[in-house]
Amino acid sequence: MKNGYQNFLILVACFSFFLIYFIVKSEEIKKDFSQKASIENLNNAKVFEFKIEKNNLNKILKILKGYDYRNAPKRKIINGRLIYSYKRLENEPKKTLEEIEFLIDNPEQTKNDEKFIKQAVLLLLGSGVEIFIKDMKEDFSAKWVFKEERIIFNKSSLKEGTKNFANLLSHEIIHVSQSCKSGSFSSYPALLNLDLQKPINYYYKYLKSNAYKDLKENELMLEIEAYANEKKHAQTLNLFNYFCLRN
Repeated sequence: MKNGYQNFLILVACFSFFLIYFIVKSEEIKKDFSQKASIENLNNAKVFEFKIEKNNLNKILKILKGYDYRNAPKRKIINGRLIYSYKRLENEPKKTLEEIEFLIDNPEQTKNDEKFIKQAVLLLLGSGVEIFIKDMKEDFSAKWVFKEERIIFNKSSLKEGTKNFANLLSHEIIHVSQSCKSGSFSSYPALLNLDLQKPINYYYKYLKSNAYKDLKENELMLEIEAYANEKKHAQTLNLFNYFCLRN
């Protein structure tokens, strides 16, 4: 009788363990499926226009996080050979084997980028600036349409992940601040006279897109100023506060 009772307790413990394991794994699968579904819906949409609002911002962050995982360096063994793969961003230097190995063992963190995206988007929305994600044929990742007081992201830009999206957002906010310096959100942008860090010709590599081919010299300088400072997220927020909100 005692042995039977002990066996019963062991059976209950095992059942409880597998039940907990099943629930945990089910949640992981559900989360992974939901993330993949969001990405696939984004890819399959024939006509796509999404207006970012406070109540759907987390959906965008979730999609970006999914692409972070897809783009991250990975190692696989194929036919007995060790193969490395990762997505290389435009104008990004080729990674060395040591850098790839390091990123595999120490995945890049995006918490600060996510925090910046949330803070920046809420700041823009609170100031009346609209933010859209559209399926655009034009050769650009994002643009500030000052006459309409809106920022538009190309849908394809989401595929580059969280960090790249944060930099794109920062870039466009610099353009918004350039407009504010001229007088208002809807004003033609003016240079903020920020430090470029490097010689002007260094930034020409960012201007190879057809989106820049017809720009005038002063317009190219507006772009160069934004490219030179887009990764300084804290500075970007300070610029916006100073030029767009001080009055």
